[in-house]
Amino acid sequence: MLKRLVQNTVVSAIVFGLVAVLGVIVIPIIIRTWGVAEFGLIVLTRLFLPSGLIGVIDFGVAEVTTQVVARAREHRDWRLAGGQLLLLTAVSLLLAIVLSAVMWLTVPLIVAQFKAEPAHAASFTNMLLATAASNLVLFPALVWEGVVKGFERYGLLRLCEFLTTLLYVGATIHAARSGQPYEVVTYYFLASGLLRALILLVASIAALSRTRIKLSVPVAAVSREVMTRCILVMQGKLIGGIIAPIQPFLIGIYIGPQSVGIYDTLVRIPRLAKVVASLLISAMLPVVSRLDQRDNHRQFNRFGETGIMMLPIVTVPPLVAAAMMSPAIMHIWIGPQIVPYAHWMGLMFVVTMCFQYVIFGNTLFMTRTKVQGRLNMLMMIHLAIWAVVTLAAVNVLSERAFILGQTIGTAAIVPWQLMIFVRELAMDARRFWIAILTHWAILAIAALLLAAILYVTPNPGIVTLTGLMVAFCAATWTAQYFMVLSEEQRGLIGSLGRTYFGRKGISPTTL
Repeated sequence: MLKRLVQNTVVSAIVFGLVAVLGVIVIPIIIRTWGVAEFGLIVLTRLFLPSGLIGVIDFGVAEVTTQVVARAREHRDWRLAGGQLLLLTAVSLLLAIVLSAVMWLTVPLIVAQFKAEPAHAASFTNMLLATAASNLVLFPALVWEGVVKGFERYGLLRLCEFLTTLLYVGATIHAARSGQPYEVVTYYFLASGLLRALILLVASIAALSRTRIKLSVPVAAVSREVMTRCILVMQGKLIGGIIAPIQPFLIGIYIGPQSVGIYDTLVRIPRLAKVVASLLISAMLPVVSRLDQRDNHRQFNRFGETGIMMLPIVTVPPLVAAAMMSPAIMHIWIGPQIVPYAHWMGLMFVVTMCFQYVIFGNTLFMTRTKVQGRLNMLMMIHLAIWAVVTLAAVNVLSERAFILGQTIGTAAIVPWQLMIFVRELAMDARRFWIAILTHWAILAIAALLLAAILYVTPNPGIVTLTGLMVAFCAATWTAQYFMVLSEEQRGLIGSLGRTYFGRKGISPTTL
């Protein structure tokens, strides 16, 4: 099981890294061909997809489906799983029908609220109607994706994402070169999403056909248990996850499409880095569900402690380096248009850094409803801080006030989230906080040295930036390996390598 986790993590990192590169490439093409305002309208349209703002009310069907399938693989009660999957499928279909109908009927109001220019009103209307129709397939596809994840077929999932993204980017480049209108970018994006959904449907049917699953109406107790999990996941998304997707929505209403384009450009690379980290952890959910099903608390706690400690040690250093190099990155990526705001991209990287300390624990405790409830309460505090700061600064900073509010709100609750993890996993609190403080001290010293180098290196090119990034990460990883990790954790790194390459190494029971 651990070997599969490591393999899925590596596959997710490599493939989604390629997907992220494709996404970064296509943005400057869109902006240079059609303009920032048109790019803003494209971004606003995507808010109404399951992957956007509207996804916060998806009842967590993808995550709960993943748990259902993973647990069924452990306890072999496929009759129970059949009833749960039937209920989740019904929820996703009902959600798709209701949301698509509401969106279809309210399209004129949406166009008016987003202040689309008269020249773009008709095209924006058609883009929203196409999005509403696509949701009839894309919401049920969340269940199909959950089934594939539950069987830990992440190689297939990531390959599907890469190929459909490649088709979308290729079509967009063709549209830019052939002088097609900007709205075709949305249609190509929707087509790639529908193709991905159909591939996942075939894959989920193939995987379930190899089991003894029987679809049946679940009993009341099972239905309550499934819906409780769905509501808790949705609650977490509504409280915490809503902040990121709702910001372009609010900017579009109160400021305008051009500010949406500026905002999305500033947060795009930090957000991609955050999504990459999420995908690394997404491979963990079925493993956690199976570990929890075994009811082995010691094994569960050691697995959690190791992940919570090691993930930020690996992922935060490149994020710190990227934040320091934000002006140079923005100049190479977009050009001089948005470079004066580039330091706001660096500030957005702080949100992504904070995410690294809590994403492992948040995923780990998706199987523990009481702990998840306490974490959701902290996210309510996060939401309140974000709202107060953003409202206070929006008249002065415009769209950048939303970045400031998100940064302060996220950083404020991270220590409290970590305290919950330490207590629930019975960790040595003193040792944990000393390790975290040492980790921060190493990064702070290295960041100051990097800032000094950038100060005396005007207009660094991509080769120079790459070299600085590699040197920064190598130095900080080495320092943390010897100064932050315990002897047991250092030994675990070698064991993970042996496990991945198929030699004798650690097993889940060693964690």
